[in-house]
Amino acid sequence: MSSRKLELAKKRNPGLAELFDRTSAYIRAQIIHNRQNFIIPKLAAAALDMNDGEAFILLDLLAQEDLLRRVYNVYCRKNGILLATVDALEALDTIPHCDFCDKDHDPSDLKVEIAFVLKDDELLTMAA
Repeated sequence: MSSRKLELAKKRNPGLAELFDRTSAYIRAQIIHNRQNFIIPKLAAAALDMNDGEAFILLDLLAQEDLLRRVYNVYCRKNGILLATVDALEALDTIPHCDFCDKDHDPSDLKVEIAFVLKDDELLTMAA
């Protein structure tokens, strides 16, 4: 079974079809086998043998094709603990209290990482 959205994306971007296939296979492996909820551009770049910027653009194109959704993971810089995942930069102003440090962090105490999550399960239902 093939993803309708992925096939449309490949049709609109024929020069990227092979990269879309490799990336979708990587995403399925991360989510199904490695039980990772977030697709991190830097890790995708290493797995797909490309630079970080190329991986980000490729993942962002898949988000534009409605297969992925961009999110922002917010970490306590001191402890490296994930505090929140937000959908928009504006939501970074409402980061919850850090139970590990027992305080409300200043922005300089936080680390923000761009990540991608599945928009729906369409990529997961594809045959590997």
